Amino acid sequence: MKIFVKILNISILLIFLISGCDKKGNLLPSDIIFTAQLNGIKYKDVMPMVIPPGAKRTPVLEIVQGDHNYINIRSSLKPEDVSDKRGDFSLNIRVPLSEQIELNKKYSFSPIAGKEKVTGSENLIYLEGAKQFVSISSTLFNVDTKYYGNGTLVLTEYDLVKNKAKGKVEFVIPYDNWEAHIKDLKMSGEFHCWIQNAN
Repeated sequence: MKIFVKILNISILLIFLISGCDKKGNLLPSDIIFTAQLNGIKYKDVMPMVIPPGAKRTPVLEIVQGDHNYINIRSSLKPEDVSDKRGDFSLNIRVPLSEQIELNKKYSFSPIAGKEKVTGSENLIYLEGAKQFVSISSTLFNVDTKYYGNGTLVLTEYDLVKNKAKGKVEFVIPYDNWEAHIKDLKMSGEFHCWIQNAN
């Protein structure tokens, strides 16, 4: 009986994987997507229709509840041009839920003075209490270093029934690992992501 259940589980998994792939075996994209331009270079994060077990699910808007409730938007942005050697960026946006989320409201972000770039546990200063922030880290350089910036977030859809959120972002983040003559990372983007822990 146990062998039959294992075979059935494997068969169901194979059906899901086959139905979620194109003719070349690439995972088909879903409508969950974050598109951005970083200093004019196009980046995106698209969640596949079928997610392998243990794979990261981004972009995502997570509702975190505890002593301080907040929403956390995460995305792993990759260059649209796969030959681009600038590397991937991990984006993290936090908005406290001390009040009701408002659609089309501009949520503003600014870093703590002198803490625009932090390494290791230094970032705990941002995680204390109910601070609002945007940060970026890169897989190309030291992922333990995070860069915090200025900017705005506008939520255009926040539906806890459908578990979907949409919005736009604009940020300027000091980033000394970009190019020698550019010290700021200017980002604009749009997202359509799923909401985790909505209920």
